[in-house]
Amino acid sequence: MIPSILIFILILSLLVFVHELGHFIMARKFGINVEEFGIGLPPRIWGKKIKGTIYSINLLPLGGFVKIKGEDFEGYNPKDKSNFINKKPWQKSLVLLAGIIMNLLLAVVIFYFILGLNGFKSAPILLLQDHNFPFGKAEPSPNVITFIESDSPAQKAGVQFADKIIKMSYKEDFVYPQNVDEVRAFVENKAGEKVILDTVNINSGDKNDYTVVPVYNGDLKQPALGIALSDAVILDYNTGVDRVFAGFLHGWNITGYAISVFGGMISASIQSRDAGIVAEGVSGPVGIFGVVRSVIESGGKRVVSTMFDLTAILSLSLGIMNLLPIPALDGGRLVFVVSEWITGKRPSQKLEARAHQIGYFLLLALLLLITVKDIRRL
Repeated sequence: MIPSILIFILILSLLVFVHELGHFIMARKFGINVEEFGIGLPPRIWGKKIKGTIYSINLLPLGGFVKIKGEDFEGYNPKDKSNFINKKPWQKSLVLLAGIIMNLLLAVVIFYFILGLNGFKSAPILLLQDHNFPFGKAEPSPNVITFIESDSPAQKAGVQFADKIIKMSYKEDFVYPQNVDEVRAFVENKAGEKVILDTVNINSGDKNDYTVVPVYNGDLKQPALGIALSDAVILDYNTGVDRVFAGFLHGWNITGYAISVFGGMISASIQSRDAGIVAEGVSGPVGIFGVVRSVIESGGKRVVSTMFDLTAILSLSLGIMNLLPIPALDGGRLVFVVSEWITGKRPSQKLEARAHQIGYFLLLALLLLITVKDIRRL
């Protein structure tokens, strides 16, 4: 548990620190006064003021923050050139976008590093729905276990989530199944018989063989193992051009796939009038910790690369989330700046401050609901 917590804190801190560093660098470039650059969250343990900026170390080890003069409208002086509010719209836009860009660049760098170590091939990506990846060559990987029924033959045999069935054996008979139908066909007349599954886990890389005894399933009207199977895909970026831009291309592929899956969840939620479908697809800090813990506990040869992969995906997610036009997020602040840019008039400070305040509390309430859901799931 302790290693999982430490790694979770390290990942979260890295993502937030890189994001805030982007804001800091761009603000300083445009002569905006950065009042504080903090590592961790208050209360402050130590701080030192250098050239007008307090560099601090804080008690809560969760990322960091920058306090930019003028972002909260306190003590506004229209003649103060170091105030964020008084800068040109394009400058303010770049300051707001800098954190997002830094998160995206971090993801690209990590993806490139991991792909390079793996011969410019991605780790297997579990397909929750059909998707056409625009870049790289998609190599299918069928028969990955995505669900194990409680008290089923597969669960009793110790079969794991993300195990890929390579070979099925019964006495002298065996098959290398290429799809779900071939798996079903092999166990069709083997109720009560011992079937051996040779598998490799697409997450950990661990190889196992399980002895499973199929039982008759009334719904399927045949013997079954008590599992659900899905396809996975490996993306190959091994051509000359793809290699050079592999980090960017993989980031684009992953982002497009994530948006497609989330869009499918929203569509299914609307059709079924069940908001729980979307809720199950969203995780907060507790849910992310659960993923980190499961990766570490699963171990295997790929635990380090999987953790880096997860860090890159979370960095992408943080960047994209902050781009959303929701008050209190960078994207929400950007809406007001773009409005000023188009109209030539600065929005009401009171209106903008109130909008960000409401957005902050709504996001906090949403985070609490997601956290409760994640705790129940854990």
